[in-house]
Amino acid sequence: MEELLERLVIAVEQQNSAFPWDSVISILALIASWVTIFFLLKERSEKNRPYMQISFELVRSTLACIVLRNVGTVPLEVKSLMFNETFTKQLQAKTQERLKKKESTSIVIFPNQKWVISFDTNVFNIINDFEEKKVRIDYEYYKYGKNKSYNEKIAIDFSEYSGFLNYISEVDEFKNSVDNLKKSMENIDKDIKKLAVRIEDGENYG
Repeated sequence: MEELLERLVIAVEQQNSAFPWDSVISILALIASWVTIFFLLKERSEKNRPYMQISFELVRSTLACIVLRNVGTVPLEVKSLMFNETFTKQLQAKTQERLKKKESTSIVIFPNQKWVISFDTNVFNIINDFEEKKVRIDYEYYKYGKNKSYNEKIAIDFSEYSGFLNYISEVDEFKNSVDNLKKSMENIDKDIKKLAVRIEDGENYG
């Protein structure tokens, strides 16, 4: 039994001495280096690629618009904006035509800048009168001067904003009432001052 164990130990030692451990370690180190380089290149690529965000915003209180915003660090060029026809057919004819032309376009937006596209209608018209209240946008853009395209899509449902917009409308009405009251008070103050001057002039004349 002892002799058998001794032979087994000798066989293992011979196998270990014959196995190219140095080569294996070198290969593993090379693989680790390539993995590190891959992740560094991927991170660099993500930082240098363009990023565009589309959102719904109000302009002049109630004008419905979408805003294309460059939220990346490099200039980008928008090549295509496609809107669902079930939504756009409810807009004015000239607006439909203008949006249709955006299917092939060239809009350059620099970092931290934006581009506004108006639907030429009051947002409350969309909420209250439109049958289709959701606009779907498929868009394609590039890093400016490059050929790699980025295709994304977004859906904006105006009905989801109804409660919030009603609140804004009430606040605006209250603000307008306060502004009108302020103007009225200023006019009354001016009239009182004019009247006081006339009375004073009359007393001096008498």
